[in-house]
Amino acid sequence: MLELFERLRERPPRRVRERLRPLLLLLGPAGRTGRVAKLFKERCEDERAPASHIAADTAATDISGVLREAMHELSQSACRPRWEPALRFPLLEMALWLRDLREIRLAGDPQPPRNASRAERENHRLVHTLTNPPVGDNESSRRRELGRVIRRRGRDVLRDMDEGRRGRISTFLGFLEQIAPIGVAIVAVVSAGTAAAVDLAAAILAGTVGLAFVAVQILARTRGWYGVLRYNWFRRQPYLSDGSPDFLSFALGVCDPRPVEPDDHAEQLDQLLVAAFLEDLRRNYRRDVRRAAWARVRYPVIIFEALAPGQVGVAFVETVERVRARAQRDADRPVFDPLVITAGVDPAEPADTDPHAPSGTRLVDRIAQAVRVDLASGEPADVVAAARLWERHRAEQRRVAELGTRRELRVDVTDFPAGGEPPAVRPGRRRPRLTHPWLPWVLMVAVLAGSISVISVNAFRYCAAFQIVRTASGECVGITDGSYTFGADGMSGGADNRMKPVLDRIERLNDEVLRSGKDYITLVYLGPVTADPSTRNRRLDLLAGAQGELVGLSIEQQRFNDASPDLRLRILVANAGAKFRYGAQVAAQIRDLALEDRSIVAVVGFEQSREQTRAAIRVLSKAALPLIGTANSYEAIGRLESGAYSPYFFRLAPTNQRLARHAAYWAANGRLGGRARTIDVIYDDDPADLYSRDLAGRFRAEFLKERPDGTVRMSAYRHPSDVARATMAACRSPQDAFYYAGRSDEFATFVNTIEQNCGQADPVVLADDEIAKYVSDHPKEIGGRGYRLYYTPLALWEAWSPQWVGPDRQRQTFYSDYRRIARAMAGNSALPELQPSETRAAVSYDAAAVITNVARQVHGEQDSVPTASAVFAALTDQGRDALPKGASGVLRFVRGPTGHLVQEKPVLLATVDQDGALKVEAVCGRLVARGQVAGDCPKE
Repeated sequence: MLELFERLRERPPRRVRERLRPLLLLLGPAGRTGRVAKLFKERCEDERAPASHIAADTAATDISGVLREAMHELSQSACRPRWEPALRFPLLEMALWLRDLREIRLAGDPQPPRNASRAERENHRLVHTLTNPPVGDNESSRRRELGRVIRRRGRDVLRDMDEGRRGRISTFLGFLEQIAPIGVAIVAVVSAGTAAAVDLAAAILAGTVGLAFVAVQILARTRGWYGVLRYNWFRRQPYLSDGSPDFLSFALGVCDPRPVEPDDHAEQLDQLLVAAFLEDLRRNYRRDVRRAAWARVRYPVIIFEALAPGQVGVAFVETVERVRARAQRDADRPVFDPLVITAGVDPAEPADTDPHAPSGTRLVDRIAQAVRVDLASGEPADVVAAARLWERHRAEQRRVAELGTRRELRVDVTDFPAGGEPPAVRPGRRRPRLTHPWLPWVLMVAVLAGSISVISVNAFRYCAAFQIVRTASGECVGITDGSYTFGADGMSGGADNRMKPVLDRIERLNDEVLRSGKDYITLVYLGPVTADPSTRNRRLDLLAGAQGELVGLSIEQQRFNDASPDLRLRILVANAGAKFRYGAQVAAQIRDLALEDRSIVAVVGFEQSREQTRAAIRVLSKAALPLIGTANSYEAIGRLESGAYSPYFFRLAPTNQRLARHAAYWAANGRLGGRARTIDVIYDDDPADLYSRDLAGRFRAEFLKERPDGTVRMSAYRHPSDVARATMAACRSPQDAFYYAGRSDEFATFVNTIEQNCGQADPVVLADDEIAKYVSDHPKEIGGRGYRLYYTPLALWEAWSPQWVGPDRQRQTFYSDYRRIARAMAGNSALPELQPSETRAAVSYDAAAVITNVARQVHGEQDSVPTASAVFAALTDQGRDALPKGASGVLRFVRGPTGHLVQEKPVLLATVDQDGALKVEAVCGRLVARGQVAGDCPKE
């Protein structure tokens, strides 16, 4: 018996034609047939073969219930080998869904049951919409609504993934393997051939186009219209089809039954469900290009434990055979489906429970009669129908040739043993080795690896001095001459290409330098040129700082190149990633490049005081390159591993100590609108952030020196999600002002929280230059909000008014150039309201001008191209100003205990008016060499 069962469900190899399997009837009492059914089920489970066990006391009351149970069990992960996709039943699911809608419509109750599932509620809503369309738009609105829902169902190609990670992976791989391996392999071969025959650019283009085509194919198969194509099968069926022109018309006919229907409509619906079930199985086992279909070597089995008169299993077996017989009769060629059915039957059971049925007929004979094929019924045809007798005879011959005259096998299991191990049975056919689920992907990877090797070998023919690498976070970091736009690929924080105009400008100026044939020096900018990948709102990317610094560098580059007859300036842009995450990695690239390219004389940037920034400074200090820090203010940022401070690092920004002293003085002495006595300090407590915690602590100490009777409450956050919590904690008791020492990334959350939770009218906020990036992108928004903002920017155009530099002083010409260029760049941006930071543009302009100023002096004195060591020696000459007329003030470097810093670096106090205009309230430090107006400043 077990041998027979194995041979019934074993799929023959390709060389053997597949034929319909006969029905296996197990004759005996219900207890014995139940044990055999359990044995069959366990055997299928041991082999992970598809099988569905229908118990004698099944809850299914109709054919649709049997099909639901069989579909659920056949698609389980236990019914297939590991890493193989599950059997899928899209046609049956659609037919069952249409039947559910039909039942709801026939019930006439628009309200779903109280305990109805979400799917049942959606079905009731859809039936209500189809039953009550808008007046005057009946047919079109019904078709539109039904089509929308069906397209959504067709779009969910992977909707029926089974539970478990392995099951999801295998189903997804099964979906992709029809397209991806072959497509990617072809693209790889074409790209490699193009790289070898033409050039690398053409290979990249060919690969991009090919992969885009593959991606479009994959995407298309997940669209609703593609999934709906499979449902056109229903229109070709003889069941419930009244010549419908399309599937939507057919579906509406099923969902919306007529008031009076023929008696056979329910029977036709059952036959349609069975036909859909058999067609789904047929497609799952169709031997075409799909590897998974070839890998299935066991036919699916439905095991009925015991059939009884009136049980739904009897009707199911009879319906399956009627559908098969009709398919064989109507088709031009034999129609095969892989379903195997076994059923337990008591030989003594009567054929029917109806007391008026003929006596003596057994159930087993009734089932046998259902699967029997006779050549003719024996009834004569009249003279009109005689012409069709021959065609009917030929059709019946085809059925007999395919099905046979009797299609049941009977096994008497009355003496089936009650226990013990089953005997050994000859093992069934194994899965062909060429259909292993990983084989297509292994071949694809092999072809792809070979193609990549070919392309890599050919890539050595090209100059690749500027290398860009993609990090684990999705950011692109590395060095470019402006030809590569960071953030343009959409993987670097949604930068919206706001860097593109300034990078294009730098690239154009660099090309002019190379075309000039003149000697040139190279300045490398190192900074965070991409936003945090977690930032989805492009208006909160806070790239105004890096954008402004690049604008400032490009202004000095053009000015220097236009004015210098024999020497030019080239600029390279190095992206260290958001928050300087990859500062040390990119710094190593700069160091290696500087060993090859001796025109590199300095590195500028380092705007953020973080551990990663200090690591980058340590790497570059070993290359003996002058390093100009634009905006970082942490005193110990240049500390090396030995504990000493790097002699190569020059700081343009005031130190945290100087900034905290001035901010505390202004807060305590009424420059914020009143003498503050209580202040809440908000700061970032991240250990990797060197700036925030240090500035907060220094401000607290300085404020208590100014106001010994004052109170400073410290509120820390370590993660951006904690900013609101820390701010609300500070709002629990009244304060005179807030001092924000956190990062600009969280400033929006901070001000939103104080507006909504503090309950104060126009709270005063004092902040450092770090928020200049936020101010640059949101000046009008800040002016119209319910708080008053003061901050200490590193530089501002408004500080160069006669009020501060004296009536006889001319304004810095940098700002007029900056505003002209910024307006032009805004016109080329997708978000023109996002302006580069003027403050950061001024300090980066000064950083570049410091290098070009000393390089010009070295070039004039030595009559040779300046080197990094010569520029460093000139910068350390404390007898002269490195830049007498900087955009942020007079720059003279002095050697301090923590490295080189600017003597009397200006510190500004600025505010934002209600119309968004910036206003300078105080200026301290050396903004101009002579004639500066004295401000309200603490003692130096």
